[in-house]
Amino acid sequence: MGPEMVGSQPDPVPPRPGASRATHVDLTDAEILRRGLEAFSELGYEGASVRELAKRLGVNHNFINDRFGSKNNFWRAVVDHAMGAMQSRFSLAFELGSDDYEKLEAVIKAFYSVAANAPQMNRILAAEFVLDSDRLDYIFDKYTTAMLERVEPIAQRLMDAGRMPRISMDILFTALSGPALALTQGGLARRLGRAPDQSAAEWQRATDSLAEVVLRGLLPAEPTA
Repeated sequence: MGPEMVGSQPDPVPPRPGASRATHVDLTDAEILRRGLEAFSELGYEGASVRELAKRLGVNHNFINDRFGSKNNFWRAVVDHAMGAMQSRFSLAFELGSDDYEKLEAVIKAFYSVAANAPQMNRILAAEFVLDSDRLDYIFDKYTTAMLERVEPIAQRLMDAGRMPRISMDILFTALSGPALALTQGGLARRLGRAPDQSAAEWQRATDSLAEVVLRGLLPAEPTA
């Protein structure tokens, strides 16, 4: 059976009371969310008006409100779709490694590899991390906290063993997320010498190299205590 069309699926977010059902469109949910991701990553939340979103989706201007209830609900659906795909790949890394060093190494390498393959979501995160908003609350409460809850015990054991300098979780997150967000700065990277069309293997080597640099800073060769 082929993909279901949007008009025949239940709404992921209930429409506003009294709102009519959106007109049937020949787009799958995944395609709608993909186009939304493109728009929000390019224009930002404030720059992506409901009318502009509708234009990019190729639907009438009532579609977003009828289908999702509001622009904010549509943004959340876009984020959930993109972050869900990233999390499913990233979560596997926590099962790797025989000790905490190897586990942290696997997690960092996976984190950068996933980030490199999700530049549009990375641009959204880079923009939202700057602002104090309900959207940042949504990302932090649903995704960032869940990640830190898994990374923190590993880091704490390494610090207790003297393998990692004692640092706060905000510094640890900065050390991990900063380079990941920088992976999407393609314009600057090309001016610094990055090839414009890197193969998957080249991207993997680049993200592994970045992970090694960060690991050497977090986990020096000699114990810190």
